[in-house]
Amino acid sequence: MATHTKNPVDIERVEQKEKDKEEIQKLEKKEEHLDTIKEGQDKRLNDLQSAAFNLANYYFVFQGVILTIVCNGSQNLKPSDRWFLFTLCIFVVLLNLFAFFKIGNKYNKTKAEQEDIVFQRNEVYRKLGRDDKSEKFINPFEQRKRNIYLGLFIIFFLGFAVVVLVGCWKFLGNQIK
Repeated sequence: MATHTKNPVDIERVEQKEKDKEEIQKLEKKEEHLDTIKEGQDKRLNDLQSAAFNLANYYFVFQGVILTIVCNGSQNLKPSDRWFLFTLCIFVVLLNLFAFFKIGNKYNKTKAEQEDIVFQRNEVYRKLGRDDKSEKFINPFEQRKRNIYLGLFIIFFLGFAVVVLVGCWKFLGNQIK
C-alpha cells in the first residue's frame, strides 16, 4: 500500500501562487485607490482653473468699468474723486493679486501631487504587467515651468493694474485742468 504524500516542491508552488494572488489583489486595490485620488485631483484642478478664470473675468470687468468712467470724463467726478478711484483700484489689485497667487499655488501643488499619483499608478501597472502609455516618470522641470507661468501671469496682471492706476490718475488729472 502506497501512502500518498505531497511533494514539498508542489506545496511551495501552491503557497507561492496564493501569495501572488494576494499581492495582485493588493496591487489592484491600490490601483483603484490611486485612480480615485487622480480623478479627485482632476476635479480639483478644474475647479481651481474655473475659480481663477472667474476671478480674472470679474477683475477685468471691474477695472474696465473704472476706466470707462474715467475716460468718458464723467461730469460728476471731482479732483478729490481721483484718490477714491485710485484707492479702490489699488484695493482690488491687491485683493485679486493675493487670490490669484493662492489659487496658482494650490493649482501647482495639486498638479505636482497628481504627477506623483500617476507615477505611483504606473509603478503598480508595471508590477501587474500592464503597459500604460502615459508618462513614466516625474519631470522635475514641469513644476518649475508652472511656477514661471504663474509668475508671468502675475506680471501681466500687475502690468494691467498699472495701466488702470495710471489711467485713473492721469485722466482725472487732465479733467481738472
